[in-house]
Amino acid sequence: MVAVGEHGEPTEAAQTIAEFQKHIDSLQSQMTDMHQAQETAGENSDLSSEVQGLKEKLDEHSKQLEQSAEKLTQLQSANTVLRNQNQALNVTCNKKRRFNTKVRPIGNLNTLCTGGGTTDAPPTAGVTREGTEDPQIHNLEESDSEPELEKESLERTATTEPSITAYLEQIFSKRFDAM
Repeated sequence: MVAVGEHGEPTEAAQTIAEFQKHIDSLQSQMTDMHQAQETAGENSDLSSEVQGLKEKLDEHSKQLEQSAEKLTQLQSANTVLRNQNQALNVTCNKKRRFNTKVRPIGNLNTLCTGGGTTDAPPTAGVTREGTEDPQIHNLEESDSEPELEKESLERTATTEPSITAYLEQIFSKRFDAM
């Protein structure tokens, strides 16, 4: 089985293993040739020592190949673990980034524009007006008060909706009149 990369090409490790395998095959064929030569030459001691040397080289290369394959497997599994950890950290970071997004308060829409074309200035962070809550300060751990918060927000929406509509109608009518 040959490992392939992202683009369908064999990985560097797979190519290295294939090269080792070719080298081992070459050594084995040389050894086979040496055995045949030994058989035809009889008991030639020089040829026998050369065959023994080739066997030792073959064993050495086989061990190196096995070690390289084991190391490659370890590196691939470590790479997978690190990739999964990195992905988990990215997900966590993205969630925190979305959660920590600041909500900018808008100006008070309860008061309509007067001739000057200005609205009330938006409240600064941490400052609240009487009878309203700061939209940036919200305790998420108070889960039993959620129904009350929903009722309050529905009441606020119901009271501010007509004033927003009136405000927008006034702005659009001024712009149409100016045209």
